Amino acid sequence: MAEIKYMVFGLEDQLYSLKLSNINGIEYIYNIVPVPAGAKYMKGIIHLRNNIVPVFNLKEKFGIEETNTSTERQLLITETHDMKLGIEVDCVKGIIPVSEENIKAVPDVVKGGDTEYLENVIKVTLPETGKTEIVLTISIDRLVPDADFDNIASSIEGLE
Repeated sequence: MAEIKYMVFGLEDQLYSLKLSNINGIEYIYNIVPVPAGAKYMKGIIHLRNNIVPVFNLKEKFGIEETNTSTERQLLITETHDMKLGIEVDCVKGIIPVSEENIKAVPDVVKGGDTEYLENVIKVTLPETGKTEIVLTISIDRLVPDADFDNIASSIEGLE
């Protein structure tokens, strides 16, 4: 049976994942420049290898209360809508292969309007604890509405 690799990460005490094929790299957070009047979940921008990369705060998008004061946060660098994108996470749990039998579609009752970005539910065994967890996977292409990407693209145009 085929396996798909996922990058599992934490936001506060909740786990989420992205397909590994959507991840271009992991960076430690540094010098995020705030962007006034951006989408409320847009934390700012960074300059990364000659690219201006918007950084998103998933906690804000998902309505997760900020209680983690750690400075050890990381950025998952991904790409969608022909634009690099940084996603701020509290911690990366690892790259975990998941067999197809442990990947299920998100139930329709959960997926709608504000949660259109949810893609699958996966069952994973975390390498550090050996504990089995149920984790939501995120579709990077549906995470941010197209209109927001158009606004972001126009606001950083010419900065690179």
